Amino acid sequence: MKQWKTFKKGLFLVVLIMSIGTSVDAQEWKTIQKDTSTFPLAWEGIWTGTLQIFFPGVAPREIPMRLEIIPEDSLSWSWTLVYYANDSEDRRAYRLLPVHPEKGAWQIDEQNGILLGGQVLGPVFVSRFEVEGQLLLARYGMEADKIRFEILAGGMDVEATGGPQEGENPLEATPEVNWYHVNVYQKAILERSYH
Repeated sequence: MKQWKTFKKGLFLVVLIMSIGTSVDAQEWKTIQKDTSTFPLAWEGIWTGTLQIFFPGVAPREIPMRLEIIPEDSLSWSWTLVYYANDSEDRRAYRLLPVHPEKGAWQIDEQNGILLGGQVLGPVFVSRFEVEGQLLLARYGMEADKIRFEILAGGMDVEATGGPQEGENPLEATPEVNWYHVNVYQKAILERSYH
């Protein structure tokens, strides 16, 4: 009887995941395909805005920024981030390269031996990576002819919660969940100033 309950629970989760995965209607799917296939062509240009940097418990810091997405040839784009702080320009000249563009897989080449994987998911390009003990999620999202740029960052120190509870059936035990602190949030709404 307990095995049947476990099987039903597992079957329910599979059906739920499948229904979520297939709940996209035909129009949404066409939009997703269009967004994926037009990246980065529809994103080309120079985008400008103000970057807000948030730390816990302090007022946000604001600095002007620019994102340049310029085609170099049919297989690569310059992907340059420029920050203007303290009367100086901090230019980070990267390259965007296709890996499996039909699957939304791209790569940011920092031109110093670092290659960061990135994924196009509908109107969003994301990259998640760890550097020197900080886990970062960089997100670029196309929203009504603007790009929303966001970065979430925090340490790798883990906090565990949950786990099997006293008296639980081992087959139906509460899973252990690990969570990580976020201590920096950056965001900018970038408008195209040149196409």
